[in-house]
Amino acid sequence: MNTFNETFEKLTEMQKQGLEPVRQFSSIAVDLFEQIARKNYAFYGDVLEFAVAQAKLPVGATEPKAIFEEQVASTKAFAELVAERANEYVELGKSFQESAGDLVDVDFIKPAVKAKTKKAA
Repeated sequence: MNTFNETFEKLTEMQKQGLEPVRQFSSIAVDLFEQIARKNYAFYGDVLEFAVAQAKLPVGATEPKAIFEEQVASTKAFAELVAERANEYVELGKSFQESAGDLVDVDFIKPAVKAKTKKAA
């Protein structure tokens, strides 16, 4: 016969095993949050630099044509930078999907999804 302490230890161990995927997912999510926050910080810095550069253009040039050409060149460069940043976000999302996908037991989920769709039908 099991003692209360043995039963309690088994219960505790079962809870640890059950929560391990949640802990792993939380770890991945925290890492992703940090990466996104740092990318956002860098992007906001890029926006600030672009805005300041655009504001300074009329001060540095006297000819309207020169100002316009500098604005166009600066805007093109910024658009390319934004496209690069967007690709970085996409890659980050793919990385998260791969990392989190490894934690999900698809064979475990499929029967639950089928049962739910049968009830809905």
